[in-house]
Amino acid sequence: MRLFPLAVLTVVLTLSCGNAAQAAVGPLSGLKEVSYAGATVEVPVGWPVRDLSADPHTCIRYDRHAVYLGDPGPNQDCPAGAVGRTDTVRIASDGTVTRTQGYPTAQDAADQVPETAPRTRSQLPDRAVKAAATYSGLGFDTCAAPSADVMNTWYSASPYRAVGIYIGGIDRACPDGNLTPDWIQTVARQGWKLFPIYVGLQSPCWKDPGHGHPALIAHNRRWTQGQEAADDAADRAAFFGIAQGSPIYFDMEYYPRNNPGCTQDVQAFLNSWTDELHTRGFVSGIYSSSKGAIADMTLVYDSRAAYRPDVAWYAHWDKDPRVFGDPTLADRYWPGPRRIKQYQGGHNETYGGKKLNIDLNVLDAPVAALK
Repeated sequence: MRLFPLAVLTVVLTLSCGNAAQAAVGPLSGLKEVSYAGATVEVPVGWPVRDLSADPHTCIRYDRHAVYLGDPGPNQDCPAGAVGRTDTVRIASDGTVTRTQGYPTAQDAADQVPETAPRTRSQLPDRAVKAAATYSGLGFDTCAAPSADVMNTWYSASPYRAVGIYIGGIDRACPDGNLTPDWIQTVARQGWKLFPIYVGLQSPCWKDPGHGHPALIAHNRRWTQGQEAADDAADRAAFFGIAQGSPIYFDMEYYPRNNPGCTQDVQAFLNSWTDELHTRGFVSGIYSSSKGAIADMTLVYDSRAAYRPDVAWYAHWDKDPRVFGDPTLADRYWPGPRRIKQYQGGHNETYGGKKLNIDLNVLDAPVAALK
């Protein structure tokens, strides 16, 4: 979703500015110039300017308009839950300008050539994938990967042994930051189990237009978009050294379930995600509220026409760390080591003097295997 035309974000490189940040009213009404490290950009006057050198704990977020100056610190103070992407600008300490852009609306996507009729499970056998590794116990997830030093401290001092890592997705709100193939190998050697997360297109019923600005599923491309998301997620997993047989959990945030057409769009998209992930050799997981996409997927759990995800990661913030016996998701759905429950939302916890904003989870589910 784009709130400002692309022309507003015109980038002008200059040679005359020093490292100090400067802001002034630009030549066009409603714009201001921000100069830093030899580069100048024009942005809307309402955009905040964040100096990363002055506050190295500042979280770079793609779901809020802002200008970021300098280089991010290793320990960003990010919220556990953030979804969506809009227009932002960052000027690095060497003057390099990078920009994120909001994505087309669901209507923009709907204007594209419609897809052919989707396949069903009855037309093509499901290619089940055996999980390469599983884990039972407590874990957490947070938007930006903490530094390896923080992870080492938390492994020694916290009760958690698994961590959710955001590896990509069109609606992912935090950049890679600390997350690299080396980071993954390092924290795995520390003892951490990893569960990869992908934040792709959100439900067309999204009802929070003032926050996050996510790109949404288009009705006439829902199957194709599910395939595209799965292929991108598999490619990202491979980049980070995550092996086949690992799970990738699609983050489908909560949406109201009072629109049958919307439910069908989400079901089709996630069916396609599962089918294509299996083709690529990965285990399919779905994260959502137990009253959101998880509930919609139970409606086709026994359908021969649907590709059932291998793992359900359901959010029910009752602070009860039990995978089974939850009143919002019957035990017959996804039995065995095929469940994660997120039992508490974003809040701060501190171990060994290191603070993070995290969601809490209890797992009995597949986790990543590394190459």
